[in-house]
Amino acid sequence: MSDINGDVELLACLADLDDEDDSEYRFLVDGKHVKYVTVAPGALPKDDRTFAPILIPMLPPFPPGDWNEGHISKDPTTGQLFFARHEKVDLDGVAYTWHPTRIDFLELNKLDHLRQNVHRVSHPLFDAPVIFKFAPFPWQIPYLEAETRAYEWIEGKDVGPRFLGHVTEAGRVIGWVMEDLGGARTAESGDLTACQEILRKLHALGIKHGDINRFNFLVQGEKALLIDFETAKFSYAEELEDEYRYLPQSLNDPSFRGGIGPAEISE
Repeated sequence: MSDINGDVELLACLADLDDEDDSEYRFLVDGKHVKYVTVAPGALPKDDRTFAPILIPMLPPFPPGDWNEGHISKDPTTGQLFFARHEKVDLDGVAYTWHPTRIDFLELNKLDHLRQNVHRVSHPLFDAPVIFKFAPFPWQIPYLEAETRAYEWIEGKDVGPRFLGHVTEAGRVIGWVMEDLGGARTAESGDLTACQEILRKLHALGIKHGDINRFNFLVQGEKALLIDFETAKFSYAEELEDEYRYLPQSLNDPSFRGGIGPAEISE
């Protein structure tokens, strides 16, 4: 059983906690082909759906051929798992691209897993590690579309990390690499002055960030930078003023809204 799908690597998964909806998986096959596979609820043991060494041998053999989406079901009579569907479909990618550099994600060397969609990586183009932010699943692409545009708006303005290039998967853009602010920490209430300064700089461009939780300010020394521009937009002066006034309250928020909670840190 251990030889089944020996050429399959689990890249990402989204498993429904109640096992009432399909679980979603992103696999790499033969080190070069990405396959997006959904598994029907109840098809897999609930506790084994996310642990790759157990999960992958339990799956039916991956069909050969040029396909990128599949669905696994469980035969109600035999209890065996099988690919009920596999096909080649046109997957969504980030439509708006503006930076001249494009990098295939297969060229990236993963160094650290920061979040499901944020990794620290290395690449021959860069002398130091960089941050790779991406959409693990095609339906998440719209979340990156707006942020990709926002990084063009702030290019060269010293408001956020430097945008270093678009990242592709099978030709479609799935994310980008940006400067790694090594040694930076998330903002605290005592960083109000630095955070006010960087927010004023963004507002001077007419841009509202839209999510100024303290985890979206990264502080190095006495300087802060902003990250996570998914909800950024050009806005009116009144909205910019409201966002600026809310900043002290946001920095004093003791919750982990927008950040990583204790359970995730301990993993």
